[in-house]
Amino acid sequence: MPDMLEYKLTRIKKKDPIRMPVDDLEKLAQEHFTVKSYVVAYLDYEVFIGIWSGEKFCFYKDIKVDPKYIQKIRIFNKNAELLAWRSSDGLKGRIRIDEPGIDTSIVEAYQALFGKKTLENIGNFTKISEERGTTLILPFSNLTVGKRNRVFIKTRNYIDYNETNQPTYVDCRFMGFFQWNNDCNRLEDMEGMIHV
Repeated sequence: MPDMLEYKLTRIKKKDPIRMPVDDLEKLAQEHFTVKSYVVAYLDYEVFIGIWSGEKFCFYKDIKVDPKYIQKIRIFNKNAELLAWRSSDGLKGRIRIDEPGIDTSIVEAYQALFGKKTLENIGNFTKISEERGTTLILPFSNLTVGKRNRVFIKTRNYIDYNETNQPTYVDCRFMGFFQWNNDCNRLEDMEGMIHV
């Protein structure tokens, strides 16, 4: 695995995110995400990583997410993301859909997840852990991780300019999961490993 993964600065067509209250998260996801996508749910007590099937959420052991415990939730694929967060008025959210183009600058990066050891494969999910006790359950079957084949989440960070014309990040979205393939010396998209 390389010492540092490169950041990729590129340009895409600017499309402002759609902001809205989130009264029914599942209904909103059904309207905007008709293809299989990833889900990361940050709850008061745990983080769940799963799949949006196009119709419903699929988490390990068919866990149901109670909206009252959601701090933040992301439903995403390589083209779009629905981000919802808790506010004093209930869940609020934004949808960001990307299209190719040249209007805005972005930086794409890969963030390593905690987990250098596979604990167990459980059906269509794999539990991984870190020495310091962190565990994650990922929606991939027969996943093997180690020091040389870590799992990464790809992020897209949007750049805009403030009032003094200084560039700054104005938004970030998740795009997918990748694993380092030491044999090929490259990151590989894990989308083909989803069997939920």
